[in-house]
Amino acid sequence: MQIKTQKITTLAILLALASVTFLLEALLPPLLPVAPYVKLGLSNIFVLLAITWFNCLDGCTIIFAKNIITAFFSGWFAFLFNISGSLFAFITMYFLYRFFFPKISYLAISMVGAVFSNIARTATASLLLQAPSLFLQLPFVVVVSIGGGLLVGCITALIVQVLPQKLQQSFCSL
Repeated sequence: MQIKTQKITTLAILLALASVTFLLEALLPPLLPVAPYVKLGLSNIFVLLAITWFNCLDGCTIIFAKNIITAFFSGWFAFLFNISGSLFAFITMYFLYRFFFPKISYLAISMVGAVFSNIARTATASLLLQAPSLFLQLPFVVVVSIGGGLLVGCITALIVQVLPQKLQQSFCSL
């Protein structure tokens, strides 16, 4: 019973941190004025930690819960952009982590996840707005994605490195 309680508590903390980080990041001006849906994706720090410490279902739960919670505060219009980007980033990062880590680093995992997230957001915007020309901005979006992914990967790697090994092992055993 204690292990289940500890797991739920840890997931709830990761969800809260991801949601608050997402909402704080939404207050910042757009990185690309022509593509306001492009974000650094700092909430993916906590998603990547969930991928590291828990299973796929737990990570998906965080993704869906974060997007629903943040939609209440930031509006439902952006929900489709956010959920598509989050799901594509999650699927990509989960696959890369499970099958290639530690051969590839958190930095690489995060950068690829960020690129896929913003490709999904661009595709969603293009479909919803019926504007295929939005794909013309994709090269700029990818550059910003790589920068954001690099930042998220560095912070995630630092957290994993700094947290005591015993604490991390207790997360992984949940």
